[in-house]
Amino acid sequence: MEKNSKMWLVTITLLLLACTITSANASIFELEVVPVSKIMEDPTIYDSTMAYRKISVVGNLSEIGKQSAVITEDDQSLKIDISKAELFSGFTQGEQAMITGEFRYDPIGDDIMHPSYVLRYPIQDIGETNISDVNTDPASHNGKYITIRGELTGIDYSMGRHTITLTENSTGNQMKAFYYGATDLETGEAVKISGLYSGEVLHSENLAKDKGPLSISTIIPGFSFLIGLIALGSMAILLSQRQR
Repeated sequence: MEKNSKMWLVTITLLLLACTITSANASIFELEVVPVSKIMEDPTIYDSTMAYRKISVVGNLSEIGKQSAVITEDDQSLKIDISKAELFSGFTQGEQAMITGEFRYDPIGDDIMHPSYVLRYPIQDIGETNISDVNTDPASHNGKYITIRGELTGIDYSMGRHTITLTENSTGNQMKAFYYGATDLETGEAVKISGLYSGEVLHSENLAKDKGPLSISTIIPGFSFLIGLIALGSMAILLSQRQR
């Protein structure tokens, strides 16, 4: 009898855990991480001059200047183009970062990385925040993952990308977001966007109507509130029997 009770307890526990676990997908902003030393050994492999390719490198920003920066990993350094200065807003010399972009090999000059995204490293996700808070201090949010809510007040499509204007109803503050997938959302709808805030733009990975917190039945189809109560009740009974 005790053995059966343990089996039931394990089954119910796994059921409840399954209801809360969500799958994690690799981010589009974190691509193949290539050590700087590996790039230096054979730069032609990673050269995107002839064949379009994006990679990620991780290291310390050993230098940050007006024209370029330098990222260093294990005494190996790589020059970083900094013409898009807004990507580096809030970053300081010596700070660790992940640079995702295109590496260009120059056999008679300096090899250089042209960044598309600059991330704080280790990766930081500050969760849900207000548009007004981000606009007040964009530098401290730069390079981090955030989630915002608001009204979709503008949406344009060009070159495979949607450019979205999201407005915070309570303050009127706005934020520009890029979205790279298909969507049937229209202006006037309440939406929720999650992604990487980089260069004063939210590069979205998830864009959806804002329907508030999801119920457990939404996360797992067929799992009702009643079933949840039954599972919790059964667990409580089993635990009480074990204590006798």
